[in-house]
Amino acid sequence: MNIGRRQLIVAGLTGAAGTALAAASAHINSGGDGDLSQTKAAPIGQGFVKNTRGRISYIGDDGKERGREWFGISRREDGQVTLRAYCEIDDARVERDVVQSMTPKFEPLDCFVRLHVGGKFSGTGWMRFTATEAECEVYSIVLGRVQQRIQLPIAPTTLVSHPISTDALLLSRYDHSKPERIQTWRGGLATSTQLDGGSGPFLSLDGERSLEYVGPEPITTAAGRFDTHHYRLLMGTRADGKTPSYDLWCTHPDYLIIRGEVRGYLKNRTGYGRYDLVEYSG
Repeated sequence: MNIGRRQLIVAGLTGAAGTALAAASAHINSGGDGDLSQTKAAPIGQGFVKNTRGRISYIGDDGKERGREWFGISRREDGQVTLRAYCEIDDARVERDVVQSMTPKFEPLDCFVRLHVGGKFSGTGWMRFTATEAECEVYSIVLGRVQQRIQLPIAPTTLVSHPISTDALLLSRYDHSKPERIQTWRGGLATSTQLDGGSGPFLSLDGERSLEYVGPEPITTAAGRFDTHHYRLLMGTRADGKTPSYDLWCTHPDYLIIRGEVRGYLKNRTGYGRYDLVEYSG
């Protein structure tokens, strides 16, 4: 007699769980609406999820590449958005994997982050967000195994998980129906307190952020010519008295980053760096 894998799983369960799984298994085997053999796949080339992919080049003040990022974005039928990114920062030797899922308004739902720093594993963490709470399960070489639960004063609005592709999603908080050129929002969180995201992962409240709309501007990179909107994230003054700035150019309404420029930000001679979209398909 041939015993299928589903039968072995059911056999290992007892009580209500085993009864429920056995009933579900029988329903599937009888050709019910869960019968995978009768599921119709989408035709090749006509996927039901909108997927875009790209690569960002990190460029230093000397004009040379100092890092790179590959990312993909899936926009699903229920409106949820998932962004996957792999980042390399050469000078800081930070390597990061991120999978971040969000609502249609780019509000965080859950996120996975894995870090290597200096060529060695640093930490990994999984996070989940509700309207009132953020939870995080972390394992890192600094903290060990840690569980976080943060009661949120307001529903979460943004998550800084540190890929450049997710930075552009912060710009969605700007409300173009309002007359104010500079707008603020709260409810943000971050996975690292370091500018390059090289610590943790560990959740912290991001405080208040301010965003200025500069205006529409066409931008040309190696990926092509794009009609973008130019924004400026207003940064607070640092302990050394310097005030860094972060300008971003993105498309609407998907907030695809085309270019970013930072000043007084990086640990190089001038503090300047640029982020260019150099490959794109979607």
